[in-house]
This record gives sequence, structure tokens and C-alpha cells, in this order.
Amino acid sequence: MTPETDPNAAHERWQREIEEAALAAARSNSSAQIRDFDVRAAYEELEPRGEDVPYWNPIHNPAHGSTHGADPVQVVPDFGAPDFSEPPHAWPRWPRLIPHLGHTLLFFVIALLILAVGQGLGILLLEQTHLFGHRSFQMLFRLSADDARLSLPVQLFSYILVAVVVIPVFGLIWREPFSEGVHWNAGKARQKFLLLALIGLASGFGIGALGNFLPMPQDPPIMQDMMKSPLGAWMMLVFGVTAAPLLEELAFRGFLLPGLVNSFRWLGRKDVISDAVVKWIGIPVSILFTSACFALMHSPQVSHAWGPLVLIGSVSIVLCIVRLTMNSVAAGVIVHAAYNFTLFAGVLAQTGGFRHLERLTT
Repeated sequence: MTPETDPNAAHERWQREIEEAALAAARSNSSAQIRDFDVRAAYEELEPRGEDVPYWNPIHNPAHGSTHGADPVQVVPDFGAPDFSEPPHAWPRWPRLIPHLGHTLLFFVIALLILAVGQGLGILLLEQTHLFGHRSFQMLFRLSADDARLSLPVQLFSYILVAVVVIPVFGLIWREPFSEGVHWNAGKARQKFLLLALIGLASGFGIGALGNFLPMPQDPPIMQDMMKSPLGAWMMLVFGVTAAPLLEELAFRGFLLPGLVNSFRWLGRKDVISDAVVKWIGIPVSILFTSACFALMHSPQVSHAWGPLVLIGSVSIVLCIVRLTMNSVAAGVIVHAAYNFTLFAGVLAQTGGFRHLERLTT
């Protein structure tokens, strides 16, 4: 049986011609041509019609057995339509820009609301458990403003509530694990742990040296809180190298910074601005704005003095660079925790492990 009369060969030939047509359209790098390419219409156009269709005569086809005595009937075998697969060269897709500014706004609304609710619930729990005596809710609320022994457990409780809510919420919004959407990337942080810790320590000692040339407040609120009791000082140290950098990095370098950067990248994709503008203007502006917000958040702790705020903003710039360079929020947490440790290290040595807090006033 020749290829011209073999129905299987004819079917394979039609299939091959259609696939070659689709491949030619894909290789042309023209989205319009691919969009306009109708593979079914091509099939119908290439399909042989009446006189060209190879027929089977079951009388002469041994596969159908003997049909003596029956009228010769020409039968067209039904092979079905060929497979219409995707073009072999799929068009590349831009990676999703998450988190964007909408996600950032939603995060801060949820976080601030939960922090406020969490503080009230935390104080209510302290009142019911009588961990600080039989004090009223109002008295415990006033004490939480300046006593680290009370305020830090309440703050930790609020932070846990924030995590319990935002992790599943944004996991559902992004349709992927929260750690991937926020670019946690713990693996990179583990690989560079020692380097990141050294960056944090160097930043702390460098910022401390720079502070000698700037006006610094006397006895800022954060120092007064530390002087209340040795237990409160130790709690501030532990909190400052664990929960505080974790949530602060998540908020400022996990949401705010990438939200701003991604807004410039979105404008770049729309050809509103060039890639050079995104790189040399968009990213620096995002870093500076994030650092300004980060410094202002700490303003009450340093009596709103501009000297410490400049130092805190400088540290934030380092943290932003680490976050963008390594694409890892976890890396920023390590640097942040190491930096915070340097803030307590001097006090720890000066007071003999917080045993002689009165030395801070001499």
C-alpha cells in the first residue's frame, strides 16, 4: 500500500502539516500571528476532500475478512481530529509583582488593628490571671506604658496574633505559601548567617561611633524603661533580638519596601518609565521612604531627637540593601537582630549583666 492510498499515512501527513504550520507561527515571534492562527481551520483546509480521500474497499482489504456476496462499499476510516496541542514555544510571562502597594496597605491596616486589640486582650489576661497582683484593668494599662515587665508580654502576645492572622490571609490572596510571597528565603539567610551577623554587628558599632558626633538625648524613654529592673532589662534584650526584628522586618522590608519598588517596576512594564529610572530613581526613593517611616516609628523611644533618628534611618538603609540584594526577609532579620544586640552590649557590660543599673545614671 503506497502513502497515497494508505489512510494512516495520510492522517499522519495532515497532522504533521498542521504542527509545522503552528511551529512556523510560533517561531515568527508575532503574537498577532499566533493569535490569528486557527488550527482547526488549517486542519479543514488541509483535509483531503471527496475525490482525494483514500478509500478502503473491504472486499480488497484482508483486515476486514471476506465479504463475498455483499455490495462493494467504500468506507472512510474515522481517525478523529488530530491533537491540537499548545505551540511548542510558550511566551514568557512576567513574574508576579507581590507584594504590591495594595497588599502593603492591607497588611498595615490588619496589623495596626490587631495590635490595638491584642494590647487590650493581653492586659485583660493579665488582670484575670493576677500575675501583677489584684490591679484593675485601668491601672495595668497605665503601667504597661513604662514597665517592660508588663508591656513586653502584652506586645509579644499582639505580635503572635498578627502572625496568626496575616499568614493565612495573604496565603489565600497570593494562592501560594506566605513565606514565598513575602520572599522569606530562609535558605539564603542560613548560608550567609555569619556574614549577615557580622554586617549587623559592624553596623551597630559604626552607628554607635557616628552617634558621638550627633546631638543625643539624655535618658531617652527606652533607657528609662531599661532602668526599671534587671528583669525588665533582660526582657528588653531578648525581645530586641527576637520578636522585634522579626515583625519590623516583615512590615518594613517584607511589605512596604517591595510594595514601593514593585510600583515602579509596574510602571516600567507599562512603558511609563524606563528600566534605568526604576533602577536609579525608583529603588533609591523606595529605600529612603521606607527608612524614613522606620525611623519615625522609633521616634517616641528616643524623645523625637533628630540625631538618633538619623542613625536609625541609616541602619534601615543597610537593612533595605540587604533585603533587595539577597531577596530575603530572613537575611534582614539576622542583620537587624545583630544590630540590636550591639545596642544592649554596652549597657550589659557597663552594668555587670544588668545587676547594677544605677551605673547608667552616673
